[in-house]
Amino acid sequence: MQAKGLFIQVLFVLMTKASLLSGQTNQKILVTAMGEDVGYRVRLTNKHLEGADCQRKLNTGQQVLTALRGKPIKLWVHFSHGHHSRMFGKIPKRKISYFSNGFIISPHVEHVGKYSATLDDLRLEIARGNIQFAPNSLIVLGACAVAVPNPDTGFVFAQALADVTGASVIAGEHKTEPFKENEREMVFTNVKNFIKFRPYQTPVIMGSRLDLVAQIKTHLREFDQQARMITQQERGALYYDNYTTHHLPNNGHTQVEREVEVATRND
Repeated sequence: MQAKGLFIQVLFVLMTKASLLSGQTNQKILVTAMGEDVGYRVRLTNKHLEGADCQRKLNTGQQVLTALRGKPIKLWVHFSHGHHSRMFGKIPKRKISYFSNGFIISPHVEHVGKYSATLDDLRLEIARGNIQFAPNSLIVLGACAVAVPNPDTGFVFAQALADVTGASVIAGEHKTEPFKENEREMVFTNVKNFIKFRPYQTPVIMGSRLDLVAQIKTHLREFDQQARMITQQERGALYYDNYTTHHLPNNGHTQVEREVEVATRND
C-alpha cells in the first residue's frame, strides 16, 4: 500500500512538470509591427524574449488578424502609428499610408478600407476559436492616441480591445515617442499618460513614461507563477481523487461516499 502511495506521489510530480512545460509550449508571445519605420522595434523587443513569434511587415488589419491566429497568446507587443479610431502602418519613404486599411475600432467610423479589420472582426474570430488570448494575458500598444475616446463612437480603442480579448492593455493617450531605445533598454514617453486598461474595469493611470522591458519581464514572471499555481491546484485535485480511490477501505461504498467519509474524518 505504501509503495502504491509513493508511486502516485511521483506520478503527481511528473504530471505537474509535464503540464507546466506543455502550457508554456502551447501559448505564444507575439511581437508585431505595422509600418516600415517602426519595424526595427520588433527586433529590439525580441532581444528580451525567448521563442517569440515576430512579424514586422504587417500593413493591413487583415494581416494583423492572421498574425493573431493560432496558439493562445499570453503577451502581444504591437508597434504602429495610431489614431483614436485605429492602428495603422506607413511607408514614409514612398509616402504610403495604410490608414484606411488599418486595425480599426468600428466599421462605423470614417475611412474603412477593403483590407482593414475591426474589433468586431476580432470578436468574431475569437468566438470561432481562431484567435485565443490566455487568461491574464497582456497587450502593449506602441502607438499614439489609442487611449483616448473616439469622437464618432465614444469608445476608447484600448479599452474596447481589452473588453474583446479579456487581456489587460497598456496604451498611450497621445503622442508616444522613444526615450531610450537600444538592445538593453526600451523606454517610451507620452505627452500625457500611459494607461492600463482592464476588461470592463476602471483604467489605471501609469504615468508619462513606460519601461517596456520591465513591463514584459514582470508580466511573464507573474503569468508563469499564476499558471504554475493553477496547475498545482488541478493536479492536487487529481491526487486527492486517486488517494480516495486507492487508500480508503471500500466497504461497498461508492467513491462519492468515500470522499464524504474523508471529509467526515477531517472534521
